[in-house]
Amino acid sequence: MDLFDFLASRWYLTLPLLVTLISWWFYESNKGGRKISPSEAVSLNNSGDAIILDIRPRDAFESGHIHGSINIQKENFSKQEHLLNQGKSVIVISENGLDAGGAGVELKKLGVGEVLLLRNGLISWAEESLPLVK
Repeated sequence: MDLFDFLASRWYLTLPLLVTLISWWFYESNKGGRKISPSEAVSLNNSGDAIILDIRPRDAFESGHIHGSINIQKENFSKQEHLLNQGKSVIVISENGLDAGGAGVELKKLGVGEVLLLRNGLISWAEESLPLVK
């Protein structure tokens, strides 16, 4: 008996498993804030309605970052809370977008109003050929 036959014959076990996995995937993909595109981030940054927060390590930040972004690692959020709670949206930037959700959760715990995550991090920024400051 192969796996498909096993799962089909025990649909009453398979269905709850699928629902759980799909629910978990939706939860994880929306954790920490709404994902935005690089063009949305540029628009918000240029209008002055958002702070760009780069959570990468200092050496990665210095090798290339988005103009106007500030570099604060997740473990230092509470020490730099005065920079983050300015009544503006905070756009979280990471290398590939994977760490941004966890940082978004921490920012919400600190009372930051709107947290936005750059979809796929600096990878999407580079894909759209947007500049970095060195």
